[in-house]
Amino acid sequence: MKYLSWIAFTYVLLAVLSPLLGYLDAQLFAPDVALITALYVGSRGSWVASLLCGFAVGLLKDGFSLAAPVGIYTEICALMALLAQLLRNRVDLVSPMPVMATAAATSVLSTALFLAFEAVFARTFDAYAAVVATALPLALTTMLWAPAQFALLERMGRRFDQHNRGAMLLRR
Repeated sequence: MKYLSWIAFTYVLLAVLSPLLGYLDAQLFAPDVALITALYVGSRGSWVASLLCGFAVGLLKDGFSLAAPVGIYTEICALMALLAQLLRNRVDLVSPMPVMATAAATSVLSTALFLAFEAVFARTFDAYAAVVATALPLALTTMLWAPAQFALLERMGRRFDQHNRGAMLLRR
């Protein structure tokens, strides 16, 4: 249930940020909330749960992105969730500084994956310079937003864990 709540929370963030940043004409510099959720779930969940949750939040981001071919963000978020699984024992994704550094690095990596997938799957894509130009601002805004979203997701996860632990005690 907590995985569904994390996916729903990401959907709400995407639904709020998309029109708000469009109104402010700053949609190119929005934090990548789907990527942050994929990193969080990858660092906390099992392989299967991370992959499925990364797939789901990527699919949500694909729904909000009209410019990219369908499925590109699904692939990227699923791969980033698996990368977070690999980084799980090597990087401390609890304190803010490692979370920020990891979010920035994976944001740049996801931009590189986006360009690679566009080159392979969308032969008519010709905005490579624009994507490269927005890679650093996107990484910086994602880096700044990541600790707050990690804290919110952690709080939601703890709430579900406490609720489930209490329900198990009442059943005995």
